[in-house]
Amino acid sequence: MLDAMITSLQPKLERQQLLPATVWEQLDESAYLDYRDGADFDTAWIEAYQKLRREGLTPAEQDQLQEWSRLAFDETIKASGSGDLAAYVSDDIDLIFSAHMLGLNDDFVNWLARCYDEGRLPS
Repeated sequence: MLDAMITSLQPKLERQQLLPATVWEQLDESAYLDYRDGADFDTAWIEAYQKLRREGLTPAEQDQLQEWSRLAFDETIKASGSGDLAAYVSDDIDLIFSAHMLGLNDDFVNWLARCYDEGRLPS
């Protein structure tokens, strides 16, 4: 399932069209940041991240991950004007694509990928 979402997300990132403008127009930034900082979301995110064994990535894969994360950050900061939001989206993309490259099947990561694939922030 993650493979199909990666196939969909990658071109969106490269075209700088990961999320539609309506996401930023309708977002209550403060409430969303509070949600992301909440114990439930934060704990689930960290648990998924800790499952990654990044030492299994090649230098080329690490470079590619860095590029996708940069694209997500740049698009988000341009669209939202928020460094905090940009950092969260960039970190999510890194987690999603790292899990894909490393073959990690994780329900939380799959949910994150599905949210972005559907053109919405995880919430």
